[in-house]
Amino acid sequence: MPARMLSKAWEGLVNGLVLFACFLIAADCLLIVVDVTLRNLKLQPPAYTVALTEYSLLYITMAAAPWLVRERAWIVVEVLYRRASPAVRGRLDRVIFSLCAIVSGIVAVLACILAVEGAMRGEVEMRSLDMPRWALFAPVALGFAMMAVEFLRCLLRGDSMSHADAGQAF
Repeated sequence: MPARMLSKAWEGLVNGLVLFACFLIAADCLLIVVDVTLRNLKLQPPAYTVALTEYSLLYITMAAAPWLVRERAWIVVEVLYRRASPAVRGRLDRVIFSLCAIVSGIVAVLACILAVEGAMRGEVEMRSLDMPRWALFAPVALGFAMMAVEFLRCLLRGDSMSHADAGQAF
């Protein structure tokens, strides 16, 4: 039962983050419309519009990334993948999922180190909107750590990289 509760909590976190990403996309669109409208009315738009939308792109990407892995929204070169025998594809799947999990884990650790260092030093990214430097690395650490977990889940379930084989993985 605890494993089931943990899995449900994980799914809730992944779904919550993708909803957060959707909210940020809508907020960016609204902010851009306000900025353009004010400019066309010869009024002064907020100075932070560009910086805020740029920062939000990082948050959108990292918040949605684990969900994209879970939903298998990756690109596979089917022409090469399909030419391999099922046994080779199975080994290839395990190697690819393992490499993805390892690389995602390494990026998460490095981003976490940079976030902690930035927080300890009190570093600030100075633009039209000042942003603590740790706040730029924290979503990268979280997003890549969660992607590593999702790739490990794919590996442990024995999922296939191919969308054609996806029916058996679900």
